[in-house]
Amino acid sequence: NKDKTCCELCVHFQPNGCAILESARNPGHTVTFNLEGNVPDETTGYAGLSKEFVVHVKGVFHHGAIVLLNTSLCQALSLRPDGSCSGVGQQQPESYWKVHKIHPGVCMFESVRNPRMYLKIKDDQCNGTGTGDDYCHFKIEKNLETGSISLESVQNKGIYVGLLPDGQTKPVFNTGERNIFFYPQVIKFGRKEPMGTSAAPNQEKKDFRESQFQPAKVPKPVSQSLLPSKEMRNPQGGECPLPSDDGWKVSMLTGNAGTEANVILWIYGDGGVAGPITLGKDNSKQLFLPRQEDEFQVKIKSIGNIYKIRIELYELQNEQSEWNLQRVMLQHLRSKKTLNFPANTWMSKNRGDRDFFCELPVVEAGKPIYPVVLYHVYVYTGDMEQADTDAVVYLCIYGKRGDSGLRPLRKSGIPVMFQRGMVNAFEVEAVSLGELQKVLLSCEAGARSRYWYCDKVIVREAENNSEYVFNCER
Repeated sequence: NKDKTCCELCVHFQPNGCAILESARNPGHTVTFNLEGNVPDETTGYAGLSKEFVVHVKGVFHHGAIVLLNTSLCQALSLRPDGSCSGVGQQQPESYWKVHKIHPGVCMFESVRNPRMYLKIKDDQCNGTGTGDDYCHFKIEKNLETGSISLESVQNKGIYVGLLPDGQTKPVFNTGERNIFFYPQVIKFGRKEPMGTSAAPNQEKKDFRESQFQPAKVPKPVSQSLLPSKEMRNPQGGECPLPSDDGWKVSMLTGNAGTEANVILWIYGDGGVAGPITLGKDNSKQLFLPRQEDEFQVKIKSIGNIYKIRIELYELQNEQSEWNLQRVMLQHLRSKKTLNFPANTWMSKNRGDRDFFCELPVVEAGKPIYPVVLYHVYVYTGDMEQADTDAVVYLCIYGKRGDSGLRPLRKSGIPVMFQRGMVNAFEVEAVSLGELQKVLLSCEAGARSRYWYCDKVIVREAENNSEYVFNCER
């Protein structure tokens, strides 16, 4: 209809959680249907009319969402100071729950006011003292007729989060009563797609939750995620292409020890990731010599404000070799804006106190510098037959501020790793990732084992005394 006001409807929410749609132009006139779903008229009759609509919202339980699990118009499921849960809490921040998506249709609920306390059902008790294990996994069961959801325990099938008459939570069976109905309200929407693209570029469309076992071969770094990097024949002189909006110059200053390895560069911005960029591959000029500064021209599509870079050594000719990197600079060719990344670090594949990965935060005058954090990683191998592996295991940590990249877990202090029932400890150094969200696991079939069973991964950040538990159980 050309008259737009004919199509405007006022939404009136009802105490039972439904909504009535009233004409904005003609108050008192509502959208009404009969039992067959047709608009009633004299021919169909006016018996059994319905004007109530159930409201369904898509994407309520995306990973990272903050939700209320309302039990009435003014009350919600809340966590009490003693760890118990009640369905008569106020719809305030103390009742907010953060959604951790395990896989489609299964989530965990962590208290926002009390981090690392999860809703759980265990030992005939339903409370908020969970630690993120299996007992905290709930299947989201949608009740389409009422617009509500019910939470069924994954570990105890057929058992739901229920409410007693006094509001206390209790594990119950589904008897058709409304004491297992919760009406979710989104405070902050989560993300359908995971953040970060550098760890596994070919997996961007998959929603990995917490730890994802990926037995496929880890791809070798290539520079095809960007336009190919072009070396500036500098300091030897030569021609350079005309600057463009996505043209950048990368300068790397080597210290007292050089390297013959290929150098891989990742660049992180608040709007995306650029990489991997291979510097010096198939180049006749000898690069990264002691006390030499090498310059390269690369094309980087817009990734927002750049805040960190990651350097990787690849295809080392000599396992004993070390590289002393002093500084990295990025300069936008058109605007001449320069970003500095002081390093003064050693990179080595064989030295126990060094690594061939290095992350550097940008240093700009008058702006805060993101700290470099040492993450302590504990990998639990399952206690069952054929759970162990001799394969190289790779790990990527994801946080609100990007990812660590896919790192091989090698330095554990013991010669044999990932054995049945064993816990292996590793360290991953990266520019602060903010609040952690998930980890990605990957490995290849080994010489004697084609499988590996990972129970869980725990990541600890000692500086702020935080711990994150990522259950795998596969």
